[in-house]
Amino acid sequence: MWIMNNPQLAAIEASLELAAARIGDPTAEVYRRLFARHPAMEAEFWRDTQGNVRGEMLARSFETILDLAGPRAWGDQLIATEVQNHAQYGVPPAIFADFLPIVADVIRDGCGDGFTPDMAAAWAAVLAEAAALAVLPA
Repeated sequence: MWIMNNPQLAAIEASLELAAARIGDPTAEVYRRLFARHPAMEAEFWRDTQGNVRGEMLARSFETILDLAGPRAWGDQLIATEVQNHAQYGVPPAIFADFLPIVADVIRDGCGDGFTPDMAAAWAAVLAEAAALAVLPA
């Protein structure tokens, strides 16, 4: 089976599992860092008083990261579509493109000394691909 032979996917999954075991749900920290870097974005979530939208967006981000690292069935199309959707909400592509690196930083920090070079390489590859996709068409 291709999943068992995919070291990039295995490294990403291992980092997510380790971070979850060490820090629990990373949603609050991801958005704390996003809002610290882009304070105007916090106002975009004024209706999300319980954090459900943020949690759903982060869950979809994890699914997309895993797809880009593994089967590559739909993640590239989702990023291309969502960068356009977010632009319509007033979120510039540069801010949209900052989100996954923030997620990666939270996961890396959550893993602490358990974050391996293989994990770092896998995240770097997925982030590079996602960054290339997070542009508006000309």
